[in-house]
Amino acid sequence: MHDRLRFDDFIVVLPGIGGSTLHRGDQAVWKPPLALGGALKRRGRGFEDLAGDHDLLDDPEYGDGVVASGLIGGGRSLPGLTKVNQYNRMRERITQGLDVVEGDCAVDGTPANYFEFPYDWRRDNRVSAQRLKQFIDRELPKWATTLPYGRPKIVFVCHSMGGLVAKYYLSALGGWEHCRALITFGTPFRGSLAALDLLANGVRKLGIDFNAASSVLREFTSVHQLLPRYPVVVDRRAGTPGPERAVRVHELAGAVGLLDLKRAAAAYEDFHRRMDEDRSTHAGKSLASLVSMVPVVGYGHSTGQSAVIDRQGLRTTDGTVALDASKQWLATGDGTVPALSAVPVELSETGTWAWENATHSSMHSTTTVLDRLIKALALYSTGLGDLQGPEQGIGPSSFAAGPDSRALDLRVNEVYTQDEPVVVTCASTDIAAGTHPPQLTISGPATPAEVVLDEHDGAARWTAVGLSPGSYEVTAAVGDRSVIDVFEVW
Repeated sequence: MHDRLRFDDFIVVLPGIGGSTLHRGDQAVWKPPLALGGALKRRGRGFEDLAGDHDLLDDPEYGDGVVASGLIGGGRSLPGLTKVNQYNRMRERITQGLDVVEGDCAVDGTPANYFEFPYDWRRDNRVSAQRLKQFIDRELPKWATTLPYGRPKIVFVCHSMGGLVAKYYLSALGGWEHCRALITFGTPFRGSLAALDLLANGVRKLGIDFNAASSVLREFTSVHQLLPRYPVVVDRRAGTPGPERAVRVHELAGAVGLLDLKRAAAAYEDFHRRMDEDRSTHAGKSLASLVSMVPVVGYGHSTGQSAVIDRQGLRTTDGTVALDASKQWLATGDGTVPALSAVPVELSETGTWAWENATHSSMHSTTTVLDRLIKALALYSTGLGDLQGPEQGIGPSSFAAGPDSRALDLRVNEVYTQDEPVVVTCASTDIAAGTHPPQLTISGPATPAEVVLDEHDGAARWTAVGLSPGSYEVTAAVGDRSVIDVFEVW
């Protein structure tokens, strides 16, 4: 008897920003652990390796020798923007649970139906989508020749920005004709306040001069394509009409810090709007009517929701000053991407999205989520879809149907210096009620010399000291609930 479920379709996994390792020849340009930490210790050499003129990086024909070589195998941080956990667990769970043939995107090899698509996340997401199309045009027909019946289609499994790359391929490049499902974990379909803060204010961490990191990250068009596309900014500067009315970033009347409003407008018009129904290759039909869309939305964690501009500059807040009364219940998120943003535009009115009390860095790598992912993929493996006429999509039934009051709110910074205590906090109703003692696990290259716990105001606060440089994973558990995140020590 076969241990794995039969799977005839074509799985493509896309990581988030920073989730692909980058190499130039034999030299690692971006590879955890200590991707940026190592660059800092090398006095900026690593920043120079990552840097590039956006006009060149956005040219599909340009090559600077940097190649996306694989998916990261350890946690890593882009301070001020995001952090992401490794993808090994997802790979192991899919390949052990489903009968798939693993392939290598970099090789024009024998037919396969499980691929991980690393991409150069420094570049315009449209460039990455074009390369995704080239890869699929090469490999999908090859896999089809191995099947005695039917026509295999693509099932995308995407984390964070990888979902934007896949969606641009589907909507702007005609990929919807070859796709069965788009499953996303924390994809910022409508953008992130963290990207706005970074582009306007730069990176402000650890009391270190991060001008080099800020200038490099600000060059990437992909970061501008993470700017919020919906009204999130309240401009209270003197002379601004409607000082309490929220506007889109590119609609701002005047300069804000270091933010380039022309590039913000281009990201909106040339990238996001190209994916909207009226400008897409499926004009007249919603993508959700053509492809099963399963967005997994994080909740329970303090997440930037709005931005306010006054004479002191721009500041982001997890307050809801930019959300009207009907959207207040969506004022949550995964710590990086607001819940509102993780819902595709096409599903704005349907409410058919899934919820997970997971952090942005790790929602694709927790045991609970991966178990649910395999159940969702198993529904595609039955081979009965063609008997039901037009495809209806499976919906997010294997995932959590909605948020609940027992959510854990886990908070830990992206980066700490070696001589700085690591502070982890976790809040929940169970901690406030005292029904379950909170527990913390830190795994990585070293064990803390000491961990001190104190509890107050319904939250647990751990202070760990004595950690050596490296990437760490932290798990907070309260009763039958647990949440994972990552951090780095430099």
